[in-house]
Amino acid sequence: MKVCHLQLNLSKMDLLFIMKSISTTFLQIQKFRVSHMTSFQTLSSVLQALQGNDDWAVTYTSSNVCALRGSTVDITCTYKYPYKWFSSTLVKTLWFTKVYHKQPVDLISDTDYAGRVEYSCQGNSCKWSTCKVKCTLRIRDLRQTDSAEYKFRFTTNRPGGKYTGDPGVTLSVTDAPKTPSVTVSPSGEVVEGSSVTLSCSSDANPAANYTWFKVNTDHSYRDLNQGQQLVFGPIMSSDSGQYLCEAKNELGTKSLSIYINVKYGPKNTSVISSPSGEVVEGSSVTLSCSSDANPAANYTWFKVNTDNSSRDLNQGQQLVFGPIMSSDSGQYLCEAKNELGTKSLSISINVKYGPKNTSVISSPSGEVVEGSSVTLSCSSDANPAANYTWFKEHEDSVGESGQNYTITHITAQLGGNYYCQAHNAFGRHDSTFLFINVTETLSQTVIGVAVGTVAVLLTIIPLLIILWMRRKMASRKASGLGERPDAMEEPLSVPVYDVLFLTNHTAAPAAQREPIEEQDDLHYGSIHISHSKNQEVPRGFAGCRVESDQTDEFLYSLVNVISPKAE
Repeated sequence: MKVCHLQLNLSKMDLLFIMKSISTTFLQIQKFRVSHMTSFQTLSSVLQALQGNDDWAVTYTSSNVCALRGSTVDITCTYKYPYKWFSSTLVKTLWFTKVYHKQPVDLISDTDYAGRVEYSCQGNSCKWSTCKVKCTLRIRDLRQTDSAEYKFRFTTNRPGGKYTGDPGVTLSVTDAPKTPSVTVSPSGEVVEGSSVTLSCSSDANPAANYTWFKVNTDHSYRDLNQGQQLVFGPIMSSDSGQYLCEAKNELGTKSLSIYINVKYGPKNTSVISSPSGEVVEGSSVTLSCSSDANPAANYTWFKVNTDNSSRDLNQGQQLVFGPIMSSDSGQYLCEAKNELGTKSLSISINVKYGPKNTSVISSPSGEVVEGSSVTLSCSSDANPAANYTWFKEHEDSVGESGQNYTITHITAQLGGNYYCQAHNAFGRHDSTFLFINVTETLSQTVIGVAVGTVAVLLTIIPLLIILWMRRKMASRKASGLGERPDAMEEPLSVPVYDVLFLTNHTAAPAAQREPIEEQDDLHYGSIHISHSKNQEVPRGFAGCRVESDQTDEFLYSLVNVISPKAE
């Protein structure tokens, strides 16, 4: 604001005259100030100009004040106003920061400062022309919002006797950062794969600088980012953890931590068998399933059937076999599941066990004909597969190993009870006996019959020759001597029959002879009997005697050939 200073070259007498005139005029104007307010204000301004602007002033001890939040600050000024000519008196003093409807708002009545401010003025010193006063504003419990420009204003009893010290005093309420606040956007659960922003703010003067840290498991800190925000896009399960926001200015440092819990479905699923190594029947075995999931997964065990269907076995992280059986071999499936997903993993259990259910079969089955071949086969339930050794009852190993044992050109001496022994690293087991019954072949029987037949023929043919020769001799004698009279007297009227039993072995007793109907072949011999009376029947006719004088009669003999029976 420009202030104009009037410079008049007048003597003191002239000035006194003028002043008296003005004073008289002023008194007259004062009587009519209500109806002539505008003229009065104009005149008052003129009077102030005549008195000199230096008689109205507000002087501040400092134009800028800094104070910590929560502390007490004093703002001091000295003001002066003209006094001698008009006998001015002080009416009101105030401090203000706000103007409402072009009127300053006294801090005493400002609700933002209620109970926290007080004024004190002292040292009122008036000389012949001016009065000078020192006044102090005290603000307690400073707040960040108290930072503002403070001005002092005083009012006297004279018209237009108001003055404001402008510019005022700038108060800066400084503060170390308050404990920051941290927000997560979007709010709610943090799910893996989504975009997440952490925002940090703190009330500080001067404004705070922000730094983000991640707290490691050993409570050390890893510097992540400078700035008020920390952005994850997208956030990963590994980002779960505690984060620290640090707000800092030259007056101090404050920090706040927040825990980020990233939710995700099961992953990295694994299955282990305890104890490790081979699984042996009869031992206790535990299958344990684990998975990385948040929230923690629920576990279900299944056994996979041969048709690839599955059978629910158990709920829980472990599947316990105690003891485990050979039938427990197979594929098992662990399913890990939470509300965000499902993962599964299979494991194959191979239960090892010694041989059991060992058995032997023969091919061909039943009786075995001597001279043929027979194959014995052994089977056993074992894991790992069994090795086989063959034995004959009451004998050591027959010297054969393997699942099959073949006997070629078997004889009766090789018949009997056979068994196999199955064995592996986990045990051994013997089968039951298998009896091999060896019988004679059909060709041997035929050979026996043929030999017997030849023997019979070799016996009969010489006999027939002998009988024929005797008959011939008898016939010659009869033709030479003539007919005998007694021969004519005793004719032979009945043919004589005899039965011969011939074998290719020593003759058996009569009780052991078989009936005729069971004998193999009939052989007939033709024998001519001479006319000699009481002639003996040759050997071989079982002692039958022929008594006949007639000639040309025939003797029939039945020859039975008996073949030996197999014992």
